[in-house]
Amino acid sequence: MHIEKNCFDNVFNTVMDVKGKTKDNSNSRRDMEHMNIRKELYLYDHNMATYQPKASYVLDKPSIVNICHWLKHEVKLPDGYSSNIGHCVNTTTNTFYSMKSHDCHVFMQRLLPITLRGYLSSPIWVTIFEFCKFFRLICAKELCIADIEKLQDFIAVTLCKLEKIFPPSFFDSMEHLTIHLPWELKICGPVQFRWMYPFERLMKKLKEKAKNKQFLEGSIVEKFWVQEVALFCEHYTLMII
Repeated sequence: MHIEKNCFDNVFNTVMDVKGKTKDNSNSRRDMEHMNIRKELYLYDHNMATYQPKASYVLDKPSIVNICHWLKHEVKLPDGYSSNIGHCVNTTTNTFYSMKSHDCHVFMQRLLPITLRGYLSSPIWVTIFEFCKFFRLICAKELCIADIEKLQDFIAVTLCKLEKIFPPSFFDSMEHLTIHLPWELKICGPVQFRWMYPFERLMKKLKEKAKNKQFLEGSIVEKFWVQEVALFCEHYTLMII
């Protein structure tokens, strides 16, 4: 789940050109110049200022505004499917904030391909769609061994396509870890039995029980102990009656 979140952050922040979080910055352009690749993206000087050419995988300002407005006011999801994505969008600054791991999980698998469709060129959009499709497939409830072996080849080809689109700085350990997920799926079984979402929901309920925030763990234990005693007394009373 954390691999999925970090991959989503890298793709989304780079495409949306989020300041301070995008992988397409001036240092990345200098790296490409040092490696002598993609000459059309090199930094250039003009009138005593340095300019950065716009890349094909980065959205322009009107597209970013339209996407933020769509996510804020028009996207509706079923109850209990995820949190309200619109609460994570600031239409004034056209930025996103406070997105949890499960929000990124839903966004990566369901919303990202729809969000970017029509704003990016077809080869770039198809590659991002295939990357999102991979995460949706490995989270399936049922998978046979033959499908998992196909996923092994599928993600390898998809990563090669991503390397042809995004700069070298885009790829960190998280992107490369995706190549091992089909093998892990074959060894350990469906991902639903191994991810952390149920435990995070449990921790949220336990933290709600805490009254003394200074001693959080002790307060949770005491409240849980009182609840267990009350439940035992309730069952004992019913047996006597």
